[in-house]
Amino acid sequence: MKAALKTFTLASLLTSFTVSASTGWIITDNGVIGSPQVKQGGVTAVSSFEKGDGDLVFSVIMVTDNNADDVGIKMIEVDSPIMVNGKKIVMQAQLQGQMKSYNPKTKAETQYILNEFKTKDGVTIENLTYSTAGFNKAFHELK
Repeated sequence: MKAALKTFTLASLLTSFTVSASTGWIITDNGVIGSPQVKQGGVTAVSSFEKGDGDLVFSVIMVTDNNADDVGIKMIEVDSPIMVNGKKIVMQAQLQGQMKSYNPKTKAETQYILNEFKTKDGVTIENLTYSTAGFNKAFHELK
């Protein structure tokens, strides 16, 4: 049930961020700030920050249109290192169907990613670059 709920939530975020893609970073009604969609090479992705149990939680959600990348209906959880602005960050990855969700394993890695979004013009996660325009304003409203 928990895996199905998270999958539904992630898919909802991906859809809701589509509507506001032209306005930059948005804040959802439930206190999540999300990036506009990023698309490249058959992958559509969004990133988000939210406060969970008092801690900041960062997520990247990627959906591929390549059927060969489909891992099936059962959720798979693995540790997966991915590159964030040239630094390898170990993430917990949840894979289901053609969707992947990544969360940093440590608070220090989350803090590194937050700092990149706060201080850089763009943040590249794997080969997808997110604009940080409007991020600081949205993050300030999240606090």
